[in-house]
Amino acid sequence: MSTSSVLSRPTEGSAPDTTAARQGLMPAIILLVTSGLTVLVTAILGPSLPAMQAHFAGVPGADYLVPLTMTAPMLMMAGLSVFAGELADRVGRKRLLVAAAVLYACVGTAPWYLDSLVAIIASRFALGALEAVLMTVSTTMIGDYYAGAQRERFMSLQTTVSATAAFLLNTLGGVIAEHGWRAPYSVYAISLLLAPLMAIFLWEPQTRASMSSAEVERDNLAFRPGLLAFTCALAVVTGVMFLTVPVHFGYLFGAIGVQSPSQIGLAYGANSLGVIAGTLLFGWVLARRLGVAWQLAVGSLVCGIGFALMAAAHDYAALTFAGFVNGLGAGIVLPTMVTWNMRDLPVSRRGMGTGAFQSCLFLGMFLNPILVVGLEKQLAAPRAQAVGLFGFVLLGLAIVAALAAALGRSRRS
Repeated sequence: MSTSSVLSRPTEGSAPDTTAARQGLMPAIILLVTSGLTVLVTAILGPSLPAMQAHFAGVPGADYLVPLTMTAPMLMMAGLSVFAGELADRVGRKRLLVAAAVLYACVGTAPWYLDSLVAIIASRFALGALEAVLMTVSTTMIGDYYAGAQRERFMSLQTTVSATAAFLLNTLGGVIAEHGWRAPYSVYAISLLLAPLMAIFLWEPQTRASMSSAEVERDNLAFRPGLLAFTCALAVVTGVMFLTVPVHFGYLFGAIGVQSPSQIGLAYGANSLGVIAGTLLFGWVLARRLGVAWQLAVGSLVCGIGFALMAAAHDYAALTFAGFVNGLGAGIVLPTMVTWNMRDLPVSRRGMGTGAFQSCLFLGMFLNPILVVGLEKQLAAPRAQAVGLFGFVLLGLAIVAALAAALGRSRRS
């Protein structure tokens, strides 16, 4: 089957899991909040980093090591999500998720009492490994429990919850940091509240561990590794795109002379609101009316326009508006990619396929600063121009996706 026909195929319409329907919204809420824990990796800690660096000023290389406390978990999530998904396929999901939630609280709060910067960084690497399990397994279980339009909505709400949490935690992190640089790490204990809820309300779905060898063999016939590789390649692009504003927006404002933290914070908030609006637009409008190729085309077009507007902006209002437009497109692209990848994975490979996608997504996020700064130096131009190049890449992707959709439609007619 060609890529264009896969891209243009409409969203699946199978009925949701009957057990999920009986249990109501509680399982979905638990899984959505669990996947939203990802934002704790960065959103809650940013305001406390200067105080932390001052505390460890006597440690050689502290100016490099302290920022590593934020990036180390992301690197582990990029490297281990695919293995976490494969483990969930082999041994089952629920016990793995509950155990990871308990350990997440223990490891996440460790910097509260650790005195060694090296030990703190080690705990952050361990946290990334557990976050890989929580994010991958919770996303996979949404795919296990729900199907069709219901799955599309919950996948879009996954990004909505994360964007909303980031919006709130960026403010909360500053308030908590007033009580010392260690204080924000106490927030990681929230997973201890989730663990018993997981044990009570979640159930073990069918996985490779519970399937017969004949069922696994039959199920594997539907697995298309080429399609998974293609979606994973796009996931890297999505990751690079999604982290551009969180990392570089402040630099773009500095380049046009805006230095006020409160003004820049409001602009970040506008971007987050754009992401939230984009996810809701996807889940309640686009997912029901458009095939995946048109979803990708619309999201890439809007996001690319946002990047182009950033490159051209010369005042606060224009750059803030560009951030909102970019967020709107990003809020469409990410759930489009997640649901597309999930829809075409057979049950026996759902965890591994979801984990592979998450690994590539976080790899793109990790590579973002390297690519943007590298382009800035290569072009010997302002950072805004490097960001603008991402806009042209996404506009090209939008054209390719639209052509694939049109080609698929002509073949069916």
